[in-house]
Amino acid sequence: MESFMMKLSIALSVVLIFSPLIVVGNIIAIDYETVVNEICENETLTLHLSSSIDFNENSIVSPTLKCIAIKGYVPTFKNGVFKNVPNLKFLDLSNNQISPDDLFTFGYLSNVKILNLCNQNVYRNYRTIVDSVYPELVYLNLRNAGIEELKSSLDNPFPKLKYLDLSQNRIDSRQSLSINMLPTLTHLDLSSNNIDQFSFTRMENLLSLTLDHNAIQNLESSMGIDLTGLEKLENLSLAYNKISYIDSSAIETMSNLRYLNFSGNSLSLFNFDMLKSVKSLDILVLDSNSLDNVPIAEPLNITELSLNRNNIRYLAINTFSYLHSLKKLFLSENKIQSIQADAFQNQVLLEELYLNDNQLSYLPIGWCESMKMLRYLNLAGNKFALLESVIYSSDLPVQHLHFERNPLTYINGSLSRLIPVNMTIYLNVNVSSRSMSYVRASAGPFDI
Repeated sequence: MESFMMKLSIALSVVLIFSPLIVVGNIIAIDYETVVNEICENETLTLHLSSSIDFNENSIVSPTLKCIAIKGYVPTFKNGVFKNVPNLKFLDLSNNQISPDDLFTFGYLSNVKILNLCNQNVYRNYRTIVDSVYPELVYLNLRNAGIEELKSSLDNPFPKLKYLDLSQNRIDSRQSLSINMLPTLTHLDLSSNNIDQFSFTRMENLLSLTLDHNAIQNLESSMGIDLTGLEKLENLSLAYNKISYIDSSAIETMSNLRYLNFSGNSLSLFNFDMLKSVKSLDILVLDSNSLDNVPIAEPLNITELSLNRNNIRYLAINTFSYLHSLKKLFLSENKIQSIQADAFQNQVLLEELYLNDNQLSYLPIGWCESMKMLRYLNLAGNKFALLESVIYSSDLPVQHLHFERNPLTYINGSLSRLIPVNMTIYLNVNVSSRSMSYVRASAGPFDI
């Protein structure tokens, strides 16, 4: 034992091994590296084990050590194994072989703030029981740990927990989690589980909720996902489920919502009216559904709208007239054949427009009159045969025009006087050799 302890003390050096702990939604960026650096001050005891070792309370003894990472083949940790590291604040036991029912067998940790138990190399799924209190724990990563149920006989084993990653497990409903465990949570990731029904009542402090890649079919309190009481929620992602119905009341009360993602579902209709009371909504993502129109009849404050990979065939007059704040609009990979001249007449703030991979052969005269801020336009993968089908005036504000993968056969030399100064046009000149060229407009002639 003495030689083993000596090896441990030698291994203590200025080494920080860090991996992101929790994936939270799509736009919340939590700088864990900064958090870990602040806690560990670039000093972490890191052990890479090639065979199983029996750890006990005398294996690691240090009154000052704050950060420990143990990787390899450890199947379990005995109760009290870290009791002689009283100042421990960061513990990384990821990528071991700890069974779900042994995840918390090390017991009480008085000062640990970050606990990483993700990616356990086990092939069985079990109930995980938490029998100790972790009074200072803020970040808990249980991603891909084989968990079917997370239970505790205690009132609240995590009194300060804010960030919890339970993605890539086998959780199917609220019954899989202890009701009283998670009242302080602000960020919860339950993506890639088997959830079809779940109630989030009594989780009223949530700011971010990720439920991507589950089996959810309905968004309503009576039979599906109950979001009642999540009035503080800022980020909600339900991408790649089987959702075909959304109860308007599920979203209407989320007055602080900034980001909403329903990509990859089975929506043939979307009631935009339910968002009229959500004044803070900034980004709405509806990619990869079956929407064929955009029935927006109430003003919305969103700055980014993504409708890629739907069934939209045309854009009528005033399609987006109630979206005065829009800066980015994504309509790629639809079936759009025509756009009426006034479709974008109220998009005075629009900066980026993505219309690539549709069936457009022309844009109507005056299509861009109101979009004085438009700097980026992607028309790649359409049916344009002439640049004159897009550029009608030198007043076009676009600086970057993507025109790749269109059946463009030649460029009329007289067009140079219409191409705005400082516009770059990106073209496929030789697709077979994968060469790419561009036209940069200038005051004089241009070359390909």
